[in-house]
Amino acid sequence: MYPMSETNETPGRTSQSPASGGRKGRVLLVLGIVILLIVVVVLVFTVFFLPSAKGAWYAVFLTNGRTYFGHIVKQNSEEVLLRDVYYIQVQQLEPTEEEEQPQPQLSLVSITDELHAPESEMRINREHVLFIEKLQGSSQVVATLEQQLAQ
Repeated sequence: MYPMSETNETPGRTSQSPASGGRKGRVLLVLGIVILLIVVVVLVFTVFFLPSAKGAWYAVFLTNGRTYFGHIVKQNSEEVLLRDVYYIQVQQLEPTEEEEQPQPQLSLVSITDELHAPESEMRINREHVLFIEKLQGSSQVVATLEQQLAQ
């Protein structure tokens, strides 16, 4: 047997008060919670607030039947922010003698071409969005939009 000391130490161990061990545990717990909160905040920020991939075009379909095309800059539970915004304009041509029913002519129009000349940015209330589609790079709409932006 080992001789008993007055400090109640076990051989091979240093004396440590129970209070300092509990304090270390609490510090580690708080540090872990802080790190977890930081990770959650970063994930939420990247999902909801960072701009979409540069160059990606989207079609935003609204409950009123309108469709807008543009780059999604920001979206969250309240709104979708579009930049470089266009919409399809349908023009009915007069029938020629050869045709019974003329084909409508479709064109993409920038919202900046409207009478009140807004900037090419649109905030859309999320309640009015039916769905959003990411357009492929090979889309005819994307090719026309890129061509119009280059002018």
